[in-house]
This record gives sequence, C-alpha cells and structure tokens, in this order.
Amino acid sequence: MSLILSRRSALGLMAGSLVAACSGAAQAASKLFVGDQRGGSRVVLQGAKRLDNVPYEIIWSQFPNAAPLLEALNAGAIDSGIGGDSAFIFAAGTDAKIKAIGAQAARGMGPVVLVRRDSPIRSLADLAGHKVATPRGSVSHNHVLAVLEAYHQPYDAVTFAFLSPSDGRAALQSGAVDAWAIWDPNAAMAEQEGARILPGKQDLVSGYALMFGREGAIADKRPLLQDYHDRLYAGWAWAAQNRDAYVDLMHKDTGLALDILRITQARADRFPARVDAALIAQQQETADRYFRAGVIDRKLDVRPLFDTSFS
Repeated sequence: MSLILSRRSALGLMAGSLVAACSGAAQAASKLFVGDQRGGSRVVLQGAKRLDNVPYEIIWSQFPNAAPLLEALNAGAIDSGIGGDSAFIFAAGTDAKIKAIGAQAARGMGPVVLVRRDSPIRSLADLAGHKVATPRGSVSHNHVLAVLEAYHQPYDAVTFAFLSPSDGRAALQSGAVDAWAIWDPNAAMAEQEGARILPGKQDLVSGYALMFGREGAIADKRPLLQDYHDRLYAGWAWAAQNRDAYVDLMHKDTGLALDILRITQARADRFPARVDAALIAQQQETADRYFRAGVIDRKLDVRPLFDTSFS
C-alpha cells in the first residue's frame, strides 16, 4: 500500500512540476525582452503611441551602446534590440546567434573624427601616425578604416585606443589620444567643448541602425517579434515626420541639451528602410573590410545574418 501511495505521490509531484513548467513557459512566451539605449526605441514608440494596447508585456533593459546590447542578445538575456550595422557585423564575426530583422537608414552626416582645437592635424588625410580613440567594431571604427583605405594608407597607419564613447571623450580632452572617432550627439557635444571635426573624404560607410532578433526568439516568439517590428517601424516613421516633437521627447529621456539634439537632427535624417539585397551588399563591404584589417579573423558571408521575412 505504501508503495502505491508513493507512486501516486510521485505522479502528483511530476504533474505539478509539469503544470508549473508549462505555466512558466507560457508566461515567458507572453513577454518580449527588449534592449534599448537612451533616446532609442522606447521614445519613438511612445511618440507614435505604439505602446498602447500591446497584447504582450515588454520588459525593457537599458544599454549604453550597441556592443553590450549585442552581447546580451547573444547570451539570451534579451530577445530584441537595436544597434549600429558595423557593430553587428563585428559581433557576427565572433559567432553571435543573432539576426537583423529590420533597419533604419540615415542620410546626412555620419560618423566623424574630432581633434582638439589646437591639434596640428588638419584633415583626415593627416591621421597617419596618430592615436585614435573609438569603440571597437563600431561604425566609427569602420569609418576610420575606410578613411585609411580612401587615402591609400595601411590599416596600422593609426594606433587605435578602443574606448567607450564616454571614455573616448575624456581621452580626447586630456590629450591621451590625438583624435576621437565617434557619432552624434557625442560629436556635437565635443564641438561645443572646443573640438574640431576633421574635413576630408566622408560618407564612406553605411549608417544603418538595425533591429535585431535573437535566433531563439525568432523561433519561439515570432508573432511577438513581428508585432514589435511593425510597431517600431511606425515609431521610426513618426520620428521622421515629427522632428520637433521627437527632439522634445529625446530631451526628456536623455537629459541632453535641446541645442545639441537640434544640431544632431539638422545634420542627419533617419527613416525606416527595408532589409533587402542592397542593404545586405553594403554590410558585406563592412565584413570584407573588417577581415582585411584583421578586425574579424575569417571571411564572412553576411547573407545568413539577415532575415528579410519580417518586412
């Protein structure tokens, strides 16, 4: 009798565990874990009123830039997020299990290289022999490599100091580096502090912000990802069409000065874009450059990194 009761108890425990596991899986499936940056996705979604009546829960996590966000995606801590295309290609070169499922294009001023006001460096052609701060694998890193190519200089013509945006700014101010490769609004803030943007060959690299999906989330949470994708595209369209309102929301979310944000808005337009063959071909150029420069250790075919089915 005791054996029968023991078996019944065991079956009851197993059933209870199965119900709990199924309940936990169902709860996880009804939540989308999204990585964001200050002034990023959440702001445009709020502005476009696309956070109203979402039929699932969005759990937000904040990141300072694309690199740690991509690391969190690859580790399975979040399901989706946005970041620069160059940073994505760099992460893909280290076997990240992430796909790009959406894109926001930029037209206007992209990444730049700044120097202190009293620097003897006068143009991008003069970078050789100098130390340049930039985040590793970022669009600004890509930009400096493309500048060196454009001026027929070897990749080791400059010494890189791979620093976060905040550390790069401090390094330029202190004189620890000769130049800082970065993007707006960081560039606009540095200009107000006396830095100069180096003139020369610009617009050498693509400047997409990409929407990412973790491969596991694409498989298990596709309806949620599709819905969030469509909401984000509506948010991007709203931001492109309501620039003043977007600047006001950015100011409230980031604490950045309105004049800095207005400068940033005036220098570049951003708008939704399709993930298509043309975009993928531009990313292949970045992957090939990163391989030639030794940033990634193998030649990379980027086509499998993009999922065009969400468009």
